[in-house]
Formats: sequence, C-alpha cells, structure tokens
Amino acid sequence: VMQARWTAKAVKQGGTADIHPSRHRGGFLYAHGLASERKGRESMKITLQGNVREFDKGVTPLDVAGQISQDLKKNALCARLNGEKIIELWQPLNEDCSLEILTFEDEAGKRTLRHTASHVLAQAVKALFPKAKLAIGPAIDSGFYYDFDVDEAFSPEDLAHIEKEMAKIVKKNDRLERFEMPRAEAIALMESRDEPYKVELIRDLPEDAVLSFYKQGDFVDLCAGPHLPSTGKVKAFKLTQVAGAYWRGSEKNKMLQRIYGTAFYSKEEMDEYLAR
Repeated sequence: VMQARWTAKAVKQGGTADIHPSRHRGGFLYAHGLASERKGRESMKITLQGNVREFDKGVTPLDVAGQISQDLKKNALCARLNGEKIIELWQPLNEDCSLEILTFEDEAGKRTLRHTASHVLAQAVKALFPKAKLAIGPAIDSGFYYDFDVDEAFSPEDLAHIEKEMAKIVKKNDRLERFEMPRAEAIALMESRDEPYKVELIRDLPEDAVLSFYKQGDFVDLCAGPHLPSTGKVKAFKLTQVAGAYWRGSEKNKMLQRIYGTAFYSKEEMDEYLAR
C-alpha cells in the first residue's frame, strides 16, 4: 500500500446545507463534492514529506492523494493535519498546511475504518431490530464494538443475519455525511428517533461542545468522527462475539448487549488475523 506524509493548520470546514432528517437551521455539513465547487481559484501551499506544493484552496485530502498517485487515492482512508488532527478525506483545506495521507498501514487509518464499520453494524442492527436503542460504538485496538439496548440477547443466528445485512450496506456504498446541530435541535432529533442514550450523552456534554452527527443512507448517529468517505470502504469484517456491558460501565445502570467485531482493508488480512 502506498503512503504519503503531509502537515497543516486546523481549517474551517466550508459550506452549509439542510439535510434530512434534521431539517435544521444553523446546522453544519461538509460533504463529498462540496470542496470541488471552488470559487476564485485562490492558492495555498501544502507540505508533503518536506516538499512544498501549491494547490487551489478548497482542495480535499482525497484530491491531493489523487495528484500523488491513483494507488494512494484508492487506498487512502483518512488524513493527519499538521501532524496532529485526524480528518476525513472529503474535508476541504483552505490554509497553508502539512498533511499526511493515511492508509490501513497507519494506526489512525485502521481506527477510522473500524469506526465506520461500527456504524455499519449499528445501521444493520437498526434495520433488523428497529426497536433496538443505540448506545456507543467506538473503534478499539482489535476492531470495534457497539452497545445496544434490546429486549432479548443476540444469538449466534442473529449475528449471522446482521453480517448479511452489513454486507448489503457495504455493497450499497452510501457516502457518509457530517453535520452539526445546536444543542436543543440535537436533543430533539435524537428524541424523535427514540434514542434515549444519545439524548443522555448530549445532555452530559459541556454547553460549548460541538454536537456532530454522521448520516449514511437513512441512518444517523451522534458521533465525533472521523469516518471513511463511504460504507463501501469497509471491505472485510467479521462479528466475533456478544457480551453484556453495563451502560457507562456502572452496575447501577442497565445491562446492554455489546457486539464485538473486527474489520480489515482486505479479506486476506482479516483471514490471517482470525487464523491466529
């Protein structure tokens, strides 16, 4: 897998839009294609492995990867801005910066892919078990998990059905879109979708916290990101086990169902891992 290393200042994400299902005002969205609608053609400088090149303002990390090589563009999963912040491939860049294009060979690339895999899992569970309530679903060192509040424990047969639904979502290749909402509207959105754990999380965040969501198809989740450009990038995954997990790790709270899984950039890598 080819890689490229870059650096850059944190940038403001450009563009606003009103997206279903929130229909919010003041919300914030940056999505694929937005960055390509550049106006003025003002230039900026991006540093790659110590080499400085000039690009139009509004260029995305994916655009940059494509100008390096098509292999890198194909394998890119996310990017590192200014040696620190991990950003999505579709985020427009508007200031002089240095940037690293990250692939599955990079730890941040692995975690980004697996984080998106957790959203694919949650979308599949909601499709098959509409009454399931979403809790949290992070990437972890060995893969990912997602916690659900359901009436009955998931069975091995359930996991097989969920994997098949995940495969459909991956094949559909829905793009991921990020948007932000004011606190009151974010709570209203999660209440309208009957997601009490998300409402609790929002209420517990600081008043000045950025409330960001990700949308893929008709699935929406409260999430800080970052994520892959689309579900189709989750090429190889496996659900490995189900366990009980108390909400927020406290035995005073309800026991939830935690589904663990792992995901890789290729089936060969995953098969090798599972065979260990």
